Amino acid sequence: MSNRYEIGTTVYVWRRSVSGPSVAGAFTVVAHYPSETSGRLYRIRSATGNEERMAPEHELSVVPRPPAAVTARTSGKRQSA
Repeated sequence: MSNRYEIGTTVYVWRRSVSGPSVAGAFTVVAHYPSETSGRLYRIRSATGNEERMAPEHELSVVPRPPAAVTARTSGKRQSA
C-alpha cells in the first residue's frame, strides 16, 4: 500500500493530539513512517512553522475545504450596521 499524502502535500489536521497542546490546522507532510499499530504515520510541520509532530493518516485530509462548507457556516451571521 502507498501513502495517501506525498511529502510536500498540504494537509489539514482534524483532531487535537491527546499527548500535548497541539492544534488543528494546516500542515505540510515532511516524512512517512510505517506503524504496525496505527496504520500509516506522517511527520507533519505546521504551515506557520510553530509545530512539528506525528499524525496518523485518519486524522488528515486535503486542504483547502470546499468553499461551500465555509459559506454555509458564515451565511447565518448578522452584520453590524
